[in-house]
Amino acid sequence: MSDLTFDASSTALLITDPQIDFLKPESVVWDKVGETVESNAVVDKLAQLREAAQEGDVPIVYSPHYYEDDEFESWDSLNTIDQIMFDTRMFDVDGPGSDFVPKLEPDDETFVLSPHKQLSGFWSNDVNTQLRQRGIDTLVLAGMSANLCVESHLRDAVENGFEVATVTDATAAAGEDALEAALTNFNFIAHETITTDEATDRLANADSETETADTTA
Repeated sequence: MSDLTFDASSTALLITDPQIDFLKPESVVWDKVGETVESNAVVDKLAQLREAAQEGDVPIVYSPHYYEDDEFESWDSLNTIDQIMFDTRMFDVDGPGSDFVPKLEPDDETFVLSPHKQLSGFWSNDVNTQLRQRGIDTLVLAGMSANLCVESHLRDAVENGFEVATVTDATAAAGEDALEAALTNFNFIAHETITTDEATDRLANADSETETADTTA
């Protein structure tokens, strides 16, 4: 596992599903995820990462999850997590659960990708194209949920040639077992696993790493 260089010109902070239906008590699945969201202080840590990325001029990218009303009515091949989300109408685009958490509300500089419909944005939204068109080759990955969308984005990012540092304490899952399983896989799949505090320091100084690289080139 190698230490990546966080160069502001080629690194992005990618946050998956920073939405109410994962991160706030009014979530339709709070009974499943609430304990680890709160114990990891996920919202505060994601906000900390955002602030550091802004300080270091690192692009911030959101990969959200939404479903339209007709999708709830028409999909007929549902896996287990699909069934849970459809039974609860999780991420209903017309409901409050699909809204971004107020503390993580995107500003004009935040790039919000097209919504993913399955676990990975590399197959059902435009994450790969949008990152490549912006010269991004390194990702700092955090968000929800650890063993589903975060891990799926991680796997597909690596398969598509991105280098990924996964932030291990800025995520949560439906119980400690699911979270620990994801953390084990992060250690094998990611180029680097780091804490929020470690990521904060390096993101905040990413612009200086860019300047150093330009000077020595």
